[in-house]
Amino acid sequence: MFLAGEGRTNANCWAVDLFFSSNQGWERDWAEQGLPDGFHDVLATMGSALHDTVKAPDIAENFGCLPEQLLELVKRLPVVTSD
Repeated sequence: MFLAGEGRTNANCWAVDLFFSSNQGWERDWAEQGLPDGFHDVLATMGSALHDTVKAPDIAENFGCLPEQLLELVKRLPVVTSD
């Protein structure tokens, strides 16, 4: 939500992209959290072309990486509650 609003700067989008695309083992850390596959898909998408949001929005949009597109993906994820 931050990147879709006041935080939509080139630096912020690049920082998030780099965090999620780094090879520092974040995938292993996220996988250990037991998140549904849909969340893993969104996190992986954030590390692909989110960095293009400000300077090349057509590219980011083509890859489904605009902050608004990512938010839409998250909103569509099924909510699972523990009983």
